Amino acid sequence: MFKNATGISFFVFFSIMMVYTQVFGAGFQLFNELSARGTAMGGALTARDDIAESAWFNPAASSMLDGLSTTIGSAFVIPHMKLEHDGTHDDMKDKVYPVPHVYAAMPLGDKFGVSMSINVPYGLTTEWQNDWPGKYYAVYTELRCLFLSPAVSIRPFEWLSIGAGPNFVYATADMRRAVSPMIPGLKTNMEGNDWAYGYTVAMMLKPFKNWNFGVTYHSQIDVDLYGDAKYTMNLPPFQKSDMWLDLTIPRTVSFGLSTTALKNWNITADFTWTDWSSYKSLDFTYSKAPGTAQPGSMSIPRNWEDAWAFRLGAEYTLTDNWQLRGGFVYDQSPIKNEWREPTLPTNDRWDFSVGTGWNYKNFGVDAAYSYVLVENGGTSKLTPTLDGTYKGEAHVINLSFRWNY
Repeated sequence: MFKNATGISFFVFFSIMMVYTQVFGAGFQLFNELSARGTAMGGALTARDDIAESAWFNPAASSMLDGLSTTIGSAFVIPHMKLEHDGTHDDMKDKVYPVPHVYAAMPLGDKFGVSMSINVPYGLTTEWQNDWPGKYYAVYTELRCLFLSPAVSIRPFEWLSIGAGPNFVYATADMRRAVSPMIPGLKTNMEGNDWAYGYTVAMMLKPFKNWNFGVTYHSQIDVDLYGDAKYTMNLPPFQKSDMWLDLTIPRTVSFGLSTTALKNWNITADFTWTDWSSYKSLDFTYSKAPGTAQPGSMSIPRNWEDAWAFRLGAEYTLTDNWQLRGGFVYDQSPIKNEWREPTLPTNDRWDFSVGTGWNYKNFGVDAAYSYVLVENGGTSKLTPTLDGTYKGEAHVINLSFRWNY
């Protein structure tokens, strides 16, 4: 018991100490970057009932495990995005962004289970050059959403398990840009943070031998970020101000299927629907609004649309100590051409992944690589002074460590 408690305490400590920044996905959602196994298998883990990552992907599975299963690690995302126009291009700054993850799940007797997930399934970081042509729309934009998700599960029948639990979310935002070409050198920095709450419910079915079916629902979370807006010059119309930013983290539903019917293979497929249409605008409220220094508000339209993602994964057990994995993802973007802007200029993405796992007794290591190709996307009416085509790609390297007791 002491050994188990020590391992879990180390997981929590590690997750708090790590930086939790992420980059563009479809919208600002990340799923297949949430563990090395997840990266390698395209995030198609909703119907897996034998892994610690089920604490996030399907917490109903905890009652089906053989014992305590834990995973800790981080993805490292290396994106490259640019805006091509008139034979030239403006590039985002090239950086490496860590996306950490911590999972633990275990059964309690024959009928119950518990789990804990600590991860960052939502967020974005985009950083352009300080003097690029779109500096009045965006220079630096960062959203971080740290999820702490405990859950319990019950297994009323051998073939059925149900799980549920709360999501405690700590969100922070940091936005920087130039203000107006009429006032050269004037820049603004807006920062805010908030705790918010949601929930997850899930189900795992084993209707036939070697076949699993899973469903997971993550609720919508409304975040009210409170902070301030500051300026690089002390001008009467532009004064430091309290600021509130309303943001919606959309609900999602994932359907998963997995099979071990083929010897030494575990093949998985997921469909994930995300309610991005709930993200209609980005709304700011100020105690001293920019340009007037009087109480006021500002709304920036987003008008995103609901989107689907298709994820396919395969794991082959090569020996008792080695597993080989591969994955594919088509992730539909909720952002249509008329609403694309440089804080998140992404489009539909295609992910191609490979990975491996090694285990010895109770210890294991997973490693994965994913190439992310972002389809080209045009500029929009939201940025009338920008004209061109956004192009992007990313490399994701992921490393996880496993302990099973």
